[in-house]
Amino acid sequence: MLDFKKRFCGIILVLIMFCFVAYHPISNPGNVTCKNKQCEHIEDTIINYTVLEHPTFAENVEEIRNEVLYGELEEVAILVQAEAGNQDELGKRYVADVIFNRADSSDFPEYTYDVIYQMDPVQFATTVDGAMGKAGYTITEDVFELVLDEYFNRTNSEIIYFRTGKYHECGTPAFQHGDHFFSTK
Repeated sequence: MLDFKKRFCGIILVLIMFCFVAYHPISNPGNVTCKNKQCEHIEDTIINYTVLEHPTFAENVEEIRNEVLYGELEEVAILVQAEAGNQDELGKRYVADVIFNRADSSDFPEYTYDVIYQMDPVQFATTVDGAMGKAGYTITEDVFELVLDEYFNRTNSEIIYFRTGKYHECGTPAFQHGDHFFSTK
């Protein structure tokens, strides 16, 4: 009976830690060198969790790290598809850059999920009008791959706003690409 209790507690601990990790993004698959704020959290986060030295968790750190990262990137890819599905590849890259640049900026939430779903005021209409739900069914591997590429190698590390049809009231107008007008801080 005692062995069952130990196992049960171990499983519960791993589940709790996994849920905690899932809502605190870890950002680097393997040992890729990161140049942005999102990536800087990974080693500290992993070290903090492995201090618990739970054998099941320690064996699965890399797997958990990758699942969290790819879940985060999938959410960004869905937003990119919803916001820029009708744009060319470069237009999609710019939209991804806006998300990642905001997460790196002290003026916006720290994590990409929080950037995407920032609601006061709503930052991306596609998060509330149902377009993201539809985009989840139409996202392609190409969109995911370009989001992954932008995560580590930004095409533009300055843009933090975009809007269709005209420049955003916030920021400094930078350039137009396709249907979107991009602005910097």
